[in-house]
Amino acid sequence: MRTDLEAGSISQADLMRLLREARQWLETPGGQMLLDQQRLVAQECLERCFGQHMVQYGLAPEMMDGQQSTLRNRWHFDLIGEPPSIPLEESQWPFAPQSLDVVLLHHGLDFCLTPSTLLREAGQAVRAGGHILVFGFNPWSSWGWNHFAGRSWLSEAGFVSPARLSDWLEVLGFAVEKRIDGCYLPPLKSQRVLNRLRPIEHWAARHKLPCGGFYCLIARRQMLGAMPRKQTARAFPALSLPPLVAGTRRTQKRNTK
Repeated sequence: MRTDLEAGSISQADLMRLLREARQWLETPGGQMLLDQQRLVAQECLERCFGQHMVQYGLAPEMMDGQQSTLRNRWHFDLIGEPPSIPLEESQWPFAPQSLDVVLLHHGLDFCLTPSTLLREAGQAVRAGGHILVFGFNPWSSWGWNHFAGRSWLSEAGFVSPARLSDWLEVLGFAVEKRIDGCYLPPLKSQRVLNRLRPIEHWAARHKLPCGGFYCLIARRQMLGAMPRKQTARAFPALSLPPLVAGTRRTQKRNTK
């Protein structure tokens, strides 16, 4: 990978390559284990949400396929923009402020140039009383060990810690309602080994240990003193998608404190 050692960053082209590599990995047994568990978590989280408009940004366009929800209008955006996704520059979301009911960041912060900028853009688009769902890789897990050891594409993914993400959300006016962890087994490629370790997965999930390979934070935008109420349906704001531009992000081993 081409890196700028002085700036400690990678190019947007390299980030897109990294995203494609991670998507290929999702087809392995470990990747399917990740997606299967995350679909269940997403379904549980979406039961807390109501409204009309939902935007998903991030790793797997097919994650919400077949999921039932009261949110009728859904769109998927990412950096690459390969069908069925729409290309979206992370620092220029084309949505009016407070125009969305739910934003789902599926490892969006793990595959972006500037996590705080992406989270700010996503947060501004959520209406008061709306929700933001953030899936992220947990640095304090067996998946995090691969990240810090420099193994495969995991070494270059973001791995923003849940504690740090909670602080960012609070600054943006969100209150974290729940955290869910999953994938306690390491990201292995062997289905046979994963099957043998299933009892460990079930035991850890039953005790809700905070060391899963991924976490999901569901946060609600505060009403600033007003009681939340269900809003009537409204037209989705017209999109004006900006072209993708070159950019940089800080590369591996982000500060996870």
